[in-house]
Amino acid sequence: MKRVATAILLCSSACAGRGIDGPGSETVRETAETIDAPRVIEPPVLVSIVPIATAQEIPRACSTPVEESCNALDDDCDGVIDDGCGYGTGLMQVTASWNTGADIDLYVTGPLGDTLSFQRPSTPSGARVDHSGRGDCVDMPNPQIENIRWVGARPMDGIYEVEVHYWGECIGSGGPTLVTISVAVGRRIAGQFRQSLLPGERIRVLRFVIQ
Repeated sequence: MKRVATAILLCSSACAGRGIDGPGSETVRETAETIDAPRVIEPPVLVSIVPIATAQEIPRACSTPVEESCNALDDDCDGVIDDGCGYGTGLMQVTASWNTGADIDLYVTGPLGDTLSFQRPSTPSGARVDHSGRGDCVDMPNPQIENIRWVGARPMDGIYEVEVHYWGECIGSGGPTLVTISVAVGRRIAGQFRQSLLPGERIRVLRFVIQ
């Protein structure tokens, strides 16, 4: 019966025309795990978010939402960053985009000091890097996006730090780069910011606390 239920769930996702790992859905493995152990997970709640002085806050214009773009912003004001762009959301989501062909890396350090990035793309608690853009260095979908999300298990309470690193200019396609960073906690946008980066710079852009 469990195999039949899994097949029905996967078919319903595919028949709806949505990727099985897209925003608002889970992967095949996550779906199977949910069938085995259904439970309600209390969403995390934002306590505070503090950007550095040079980070520019991006106001949300939710009185006139627009169609979603793949730009690390919640354009349609539904609490999900870049839904429909091919990378996922979850109980918590941190997304970065940038405006040049440079290779920019996103780092998120959790309360235990563990850092998620392209170098460590997942943790046993359910955090994962599910899209790692390479700018003009690699031909790929959404090359100017990095996305980290938490699925399956509730993120640990405590302090999280978000950094961005200007890894390289990718065949000379770089220069000063404007990076957009958005944070969603419990399907609510916690903050949207922009920070300028120069080649080689690594900057902690913001810190936020959840409980």
